[in-house]
Amino acid sequence: MSISSRNVLGRRRLLALAALSGLVLPLTGCGGSGSADTGKASNPYGLIEAGTIRSATQTGQPPFAYAEDSGKPAGFIVDVTDEAAKRLGLKVDYKSTSVTGSLAGLTAGQYDLASSGLGVTEERQKSVDFTKPLFWSTVAVLTTSKSTISTFDGFNGKRVGVVTGSSQEAQLPTRIPKAQPVRFQAQNAAVSQLLNGSIDAFLVGGPDATEFMKQYKGLRQAVSAPVDHPTSMAVPKKHTAFLKALDQKIADMVADGTYAKLYRKYFTTRPQPELIAAWPALKSQFPGAK
Repeated sequence: MSISSRNVLGRRRLLALAALSGLVLPLTGCGGSGSADTGKASNPYGLIEAGTIRSATQTGQPPFAYAEDSGKPAGFIVDVTDEAAKRLGLKVDYKSTSVTGSLAGLTAGQYDLASSGLGVTEERQKSVDFTKPLFWSTVAVLTTSKSTISTFDGFNGKRVGVVTGSSQEAQLPTRIPKAQPVRFQAQNAAVSQLLNGSIDAFLVGGPDATEFMKQYKGLRQAVSAPVDHPTSMAVPKKHTAFLKALDQKIADMVADGTYAKLYRKYFTTRPQPELIAAWPALKSQFPGAK
């Protein structure tokens, strides 16, 4: 083959490679767009991990969230979370933390959901969003059976425990304005200190107080009162699709009686009127409820 022929053949090969490259580049561009669309379709709720709800919970907040002997999360809010996730075709990966840890983790992008009994307060709504009401609670003063105090004011000047970051901590200055606050990271620690006499009382949610009295016969509820806010689960701000999906599944659970079944599993009292107002279908499921 002459040098001229080799040059012609070389040029033809270069042109063929250039044409092939021209075809490949547009295909690569189309593939990138398709991958983005596929990713969004496979993770429509913007979860940290597609297909899995990474949920913060607590292990010492009965009956809302606690740990079984095996260490597995349990409780009313946990059951609601599990049922909602099943209906959404998702699984749940629970991480145990504190109230403050769960809320901070939501804003930091560590969790998709906080599955515990969280009071919906104006301060918390500045940093996270909440599902529709799951419970309407009371606040109670838990003390020992040796105490005869039966009013909030009676605990003025006393050492009163509260969980850091809890709605009860925020209520303490108005419920017992002259109390000596003693802060704890978890409810179990507060109850332990109450039992050994290191504190005089523990300001806590009413259902939680009831559960602790079942566990420890030396405790009694001195006084309780309704609260002005619901109990719900929390999600990060602007996770609108996920929040709407959760609320819809909770609404479905209320409508088909699943919510009422779970409620009766953990609570013996009828739902508060405020919860009935939020979910009117519950009125027929709880005869006598207002």
